Amino acid sequence: MITLTDTTETDVAIVGAGLVGLTAAIALAKQGRHVTLIDSHAKPAHTWLPTIQQWDARIYALTEETIAWLTSLGIWQYVDIARVEPIQSMTLREPSQSAPLILKSEDAYLPQMGCILESANLMHACYQMLEAIDIQLTVASPVSIIQHAYFAEIKLDTQENVHAKLIVAADGVQSWVRQTLQIGVTFKSFHQTAIVANFNVEHAHEGDAQQWFLPHETLALLPLPSQMVSMVWALSTERAQAMLGMSEDMFTQEVEAACHQALGQLTLCGETMSFSLNQQTAHSIIAERVVLVGDAAHQVHPMAGQGVNLGFRDVMALTQLTAKLSVLQDVGDFHFLRQYARARKLDVVKMTTLTSGLDALFSTSYPWLQHLTGWGMQQINRTVWLKKQLVQTATL
Repeated sequence: MITLTDTTETDVAIVGAGLVGLTAAIALAKQGRHVTLIDSHAKPAHTWLPTIQQWDARIYALTEETIAWLTSLGIWQYVDIARVEPIQSMTLREPSQSAPLILKSEDAYLPQMGCILESANLMHACYQMLEAIDIQLTVASPVSIIQHAYFAEIKLDTQENVHAKLIVAADGVQSWVRQTLQIGVTFKSFHQTAIVANFNVEHAHEGDAQQWFLPHETLALLPLPSQMVSMVWALSTERAQAMLGMSEDMFTQEVEAACHQALGQLTLCGETMSFSLNQQTAHSIIAERVVLVGDAAHQVHPMAGQGVNLGFRDVMALTQLTAKLSVLQDVGDFHFLRQYARARKLDVVKMTTLTSGLDALFSTSYPWLQHLTGWGMQQINRTVWLKKQLVQTATL
C-alpha cells in the first residue's frame, strides 16, 4: 500500500473499493491512467480469501459478457475456479403454470448461461490484480469535495488532499459523493426483505438455477459447487422477520416447503443474511468532474440478478469512452461526461423497468392477469426462437 503525500495529483480518484470501484480502478489503470483508490474500509487481498470450510452467503450471478470483460482485464485468472459453478439452465415457475418454463444454454448454442460465484472469491481476485499492477490505494474517509475549473479536490480525514481530473463515485447505495454533491434520487421501497443462505442439497442441481415467482415473493436456488445451492428469498419484510426468528430446523423446513423439495432434503450451512429491497435511481449520474457508477447511480430489485452486472456495465461504458480520448483531452470534461450519461441511460431504464415490472406482475391479485402470465410463459416454452432470444438476453 502506497502512502499519500500531503497532496496527490492523479488522473482519476475512485471513491469506494467494492467490486465496481476495484474493477474501475483496474480498467482505467490498464489504459495508462494514474488512478487513486480511496476507501475507509479497504483490506489486503489475503483477508478476502474464502475458506474451504465456509462459503460466503453473498453470491453473484455473472453474465457471459461480464466474465469475458473480467478475463480481458486479467482479473479472472485470480478467481478460484473450483468455487465457481456454471449455469447450464434456468427453471422458472409461477402458481398458475402446469409446467415450468425451462431455458437451457443449448437453446442459444451457448456452453453456459453465466456462472455463480461468491463475493469474497471475486473480491480476492480483484485485490490480487490491484496489487499486481500497483494501483495507489489509501485507507481514509473523504470529508469534502471542492470542484475547480480543471480538477476536483477531495479532502481526507488524514489531512491529505487528492487532486483529480475526474472523480468516480463507486461508494454504494448510501453514496457519500452523491449526497455531498446534493444529487437527489428517486426511491421506491418494495416492502420486502431478501434472506440469503447456502444449503447442501440431497439431489444434484445439475447447474440449474431455479426460481419460483409467488405473489410478492421470489425464491431462487442458485447452483454452487459441491452439491450446494445459494438461496435468495425475497418476501414481505414482516414474514422475513418471522422466518429469521425461527430455529434452524424450522427455517429449513419452510424453504423445503416453498421449493416443493425440488432438490430433496436441504441442510443449512454457514450464516444466514438479510437485507431490505429497494429501487433507487440518481437524478443525474454526472456532475462537474464526477461520474456515478454501480449502486451509487442505481439500485435494482435482485429478481433478475443483474445488479452487479449493471454496475460493471457502467464501468465498461465509461472505460470504452475514455479509451477513445487522446492524451491531450480532459477525462473530466463535462461534454465527455455527458457522453457517458447518454450511453448508460437506456440500459439503466430498461433494467429498473424490468425488475420493478416483474415484481408488480407476479404480485398481482387479478386472476385473469395471473392466468395470462402463466399462458405467456407456456407459449415461450413452445417457441424455440423466442427461448433462444430470452437465453441470449439473460446471459449476454
